[in-house]
Amino acid sequence: MILFADSGSTKTNWIVYNPETKNKTEISTLGINPIVHHHDDIIRILNDNIELTDLGASVKTIRFFGAGCSSELRNNIARNAMQSIFSDAEIFIDEDMIAAGIAVCKNKEGIACILGTGSNSIYFDGEKWHNSNAGIGFILGDEASGAYFGKQILRDFLYGLMPTDIIYHLQDKYQLKKDDIFYNVYKNVSPNRYLASFAPILTTYRQTDYVQNLMNEGFDVFFKYHIACFDNYKNFPVGFVGSIATHFQQEIEIVAKKYEVELGNFIQRPIDELVQFYTQGK
Repeated sequence: MILFADSGSTKTNWIVYNPETKNKTEISTLGINPIVHHHDDIIRILNDNIELTDLGASVKTIRFFGAGCSSELRNNIARNAMQSIFSDAEIFIDEDMIAAGIAVCKNKEGIACILGTGSNSIYFDGEKWHNSNAGIGFILGDEASGAYFGKQILRDFLYGLMPTDIIYHLQDKYQLKKDDIFYNVYKNVSPNRYLASFAPILTTYRQTDYVQNLMNEGFDVFFKYHIACFDNYKNFPVGFVGSIATHFQQEIEIVAKKYEVELGNFIQRPIDELVQFYTQGK
């Protein structure tokens, strides 16, 4: 069995591929990010899904692409945790940007962007991958991500700088209290996931001036730091993966025109393209 995984900070999409029958089985778990998850956290996330752990020794290869997997030190955290469950597997770990690049660019020159819980970008010149300098995490960066917008929403809620109907909605739906916000942001596990949980406000109040201004500012900053950082970025298509990107393509198109950017594919999740790429060579 070959196990493919595309992991953001919120969710991991897994596909179990049987090379003999060509059958594919989908599994999902919580996101695995070695920046915010330790060895025991990752094992707990894996063990929470019996369907996944029951595969055990039958998995011979794992190709895991994940948020936060951009250094050998962090990759070893994820690898060692997975190896404790999939003891006979050869484990390949790479960053989620490579998965996005494969899904969006295939074998053609272009820029691939992630807009999900976190955000990042990568450029493919037709032969090699080139990272931007923007993958600096949800505290310092992650512009226009779910965590970024969630942080802006909570900030404006605490400062009282949003329309009163949105304030009442947050109080009613999330039972928000200042102490709870502080605990979840500063002390709890996966604060980026907590922040991103407020991104649905963007959909609920999408047509309001408040949300439109919030998204316009966020996407503008994203284009500035994640796309315009590449030389000649206007000369090839820019594609996106992730829930924020696919849900708010219309708002992204408005900002893209300002930067004179040609938009490419918008893909909800790259896992299917990954399986095709590694099993069919396309």
